[in-house]
Amino acid sequence: MLLPTINPPLLAQEPAPTPLPHVRSLSVAARELVAMGGARSALIRSFLDRLEASDLVVYVDVRWFADTRMGQLAFMGSALETRYVVIQIACGRIVLDQLAALGHELRHAVEVADAAAVVDRGSLADHYTHIGMDVGSGSNRQFETEAAIDAGRRVKNELAVHTRSRGDR
Repeated sequence: MLLPTINPPLLAQEPAPTPLPHVRSLSVAARELVAMGGARSALIRSFLDRLEASDLVVYVDVRWFADTRMGQLAFMGSALETRYVVIQIACGRIVLDQLAALGHELRHAVEVADAAAVVDRGSLADHYTHIGMDVGSGSNRQFETEAAIDAGRRVKNELAVHTRSRGDR
């Protein structure tokens, strides 16, 4: 008895699934901010490229902060060989300040991406104890690095020059 032959579709003809980006936006406002930052700032673009080549997935969102904070990065977790952080940028600020904060926080994400030993909140705090300074108070530990502060300044300067050269005042 002969069975009919079924030819499966050639796998080479099927498009490969597009991998998800490593920097993902959680809202329309965040998506627009990341897109604008990547389009207007070479430094932000370089951070996005570095993160794309890493094992770190970065979620970006905008939110209201009750204090004067412009942004923050928090460790979410890790699974298999992927680590996850979330960056939150303050809403209700001028775009230039939001983009500077995005550059600042993306620099922190690169610091985490470059530190394979950071796999949870405890190892994140240990890492920043060594590379940065504790600027929090009491049980609210917050860390800062000179590199992230510099990144925020550089993005602001880059965008100010970009704005002046286009005539946007």
